Amino acid sequence: MTLTKAKTKKKTNLKRTTIFLTEEHHEELRRLAFERRTSMANLIREAVLDMLDDEEDEREGMKALNDPETGLVTLEEVERRWKEKHERT
Repeated sequence: MTLTKAKTKKKTNLKRTTIFLTEEHHEELRRLAFERRTSMANLIREAVLDMLDDEEDEREGMKALNDPETGLVTLEEVERRWKEKHERT
């Protein structure tokens, strides 16, 4: 079984939550988990972490666009900042 690693170095305590899926989505998720030899919960956690990372990246991008000091930045600068940020974690 593959486990999702926390993206921070803090100790992570998991919280239980409940979601409702259609039968079709549940079966697709179950099949995908089986194929990847992981749990359905792990796939859901990975999807949530990806969504949160995307949201954070979007928020940071919008903040940079609205910052009069930084303003627009080149793609190379964005990639450099992203690489620096993710190498630290």
